[in-house]
Amino acid sequence: MKDKPIVIIGAGISGLTLCLILLKNGVPVILFEKEKEINQPGAGINISPNGNSILFNLGLKEKIISLASKPISLELRTHKKGIIVAKQNLNNSSEKFYNYPFLQMQRNDLIGTLKDAINKINPNIIFTDYSFESFSEKNDSVLVHFNNQKSVEGSLLVGCDGINSSVRKIMLPNSENKFSGIIAWRGLVDMKKLSSQTQKLSTTIWMGKNSHFVHYPIKKHKVLNFIGTLRKKDWLDESWHKVGNKKELQNDFKGWNKTVEEIVKNIEIPYKWGLFERESLTNWISSRAVIIGDASHPMSPSYGQGANSAMEDAIILYRSIVAFKGDPYSALKKFQKNRKKRSENLQRASKFNTRLFHLKNPILRVLVYSGLYSISRLIPFILIKSRWVYKYNAFNVRLK
Repeated sequence: MKDKPIVIIGAGISGLTLCLILLKNGVPVILFEKEKEINQPGAGINISPNGNSILFNLGLKEKIISLASKPISLELRTHKKGIIVAKQNLNNSSEKFYNYPFLQMQRNDLIGTLKDAINKINPNIIFTDYSFESFSEKNDSVLVHFNNQKSVEGSLLVGCDGINSSVRKIMLPNSENKFSGIIAWRGLVDMKKLSSQTQKLSTTIWMGKNSHFVHYPIKKHKVLNFIGTLRKKDWLDESWHKVGNKKELQNDFKGWNKTVEEIVKNIEIPYKWGLFERESLTNWISSRAVIIGDASHPMSPSYGQGANSAMEDAIILYRSIVAFKGDPYSALKKFQKNRKKRSENLQRASKFNTRLFHLKNPILRVLVYSGLYSISRLIPFILIKSRWVYKYNAFNVRLK
């Protein structure tokens, strides 16, 4: 009798990573995406050593390196005068500490790489234009329903459908997202439009009052990606595909360092979205369903761990499924046990970074910045303080 497939909802980073690792190891799987095409608007992402340990072990090293940019350094600067508060050389340092590099790339390039790897093995398991509607669990299977009147039976349902997860809303109807009080701008700029001085900068974080601005090169230094965040009183739209107004963007960062003003001046299409958060969920699973990635533990972009954590979820879920073949509920319990604490710690670390970058009190800013400057001159503190994050290897970490 043919095994029922694992049903994945959502072709984002977690869904595609899970689909690929299952497919490579002969586990029946099928993936459904609500959009007609699998692509995401231009935005850059950080792939830290814990993320690259996954991508490289999936056989994607050559492709990822061909598309990504490798940061030389990370600088923290004051938002007006551009005074360097802290600087960390990253060139080859992460390989020395963690065996894998830091890389920065366009999100859509990562999505495309994962999708192509799946299609190369089996081009008939990803279905687009399928909007998830509901599911019902049986003793030996789960029946998944879509709004096109079609249904599919599987052994397990995995919700990889983001912060507004439809799967989560069915599993946990009382779990609601709330506005964090922070909005974010993002976009891409052609490097050719920028001054030679700006082109030479590596990853840079400009820290201001209740706001910060980050930029770094992607696409082999051909494009500059930026994200700028600031506090707002209210925001209703949770979509991060919303096109913003360029004049409003320029006004939000008016008076900042000339480098920041130059970047926002040369943006073609700015996107604007509100950052939403959710209290930590007590449970991510049911008897034959689970939510992973942003669906279960969304986090702010201030630590650059959203995509990396999503890939970690995918690998740990795969390992749990293999460990308890034929017993999906035990597999899901093992997955949750091994991921929940780490995910909550990453959420807290992301919030801490946001507070650090947004210090309001000028005296406190001077004290904190002075401390960061002194420490950064003595030790590679950025790499060392995040050892618990970057050293994690989802393929060989011991499961509890």
